Amino acid sequence: MTEPSNSPRHPAVDRDSAAWWAALARHELVFQRCGECATWRWPARAMCNGCGSFGWGWSPASGRGVITSWIVNHHSFLPGVPAPYVVLSVRMDEQADLVLPGAYDGPHDDPALEIGAPVRVGFSDLLGEPPAALLRWSIIHSTA
Repeated sequence: MTEPSNSPRHPAVDRDSAAWWAALARHELVFQRCGECATWRWPARAMCNGCGSFGWGWSPASGRGVITSWIVNHHSFLPGVPAPYVVLSVRMDEQADLVLPGAYDGPHDDPALEIGAPVRVGFSDLLGEPPAALLRWSIIHSTA
């Protein structure tokens, strides 16, 4: 886990995403999963995009994936988030079309940043109430 962010921005929580944000605040990664066809989905929504079912639940995820893309932001858009910083697009191990954005927990010029690099999820707590956290990704370095 990284230090809490002093960014004043908290997520906009709605009926479909409330459980997602509550899990992140507990440092848990969960996704909706269809009760009929077992399709994982994000962002949260009422109906399965795979089979059209309204039956679903929340399932814990591995927290692992691979980088599919990234961008280096050279302009700070939020107070307390200094530039430059990297935002990753990560394809989750659970399902090929389950892709999630999040901040990179490393330097913007890290030579390990490459398409296909394996990553694991971490969390960055936001200061203030209600409790909230955002995703942060770190590269899994091979020990071989």
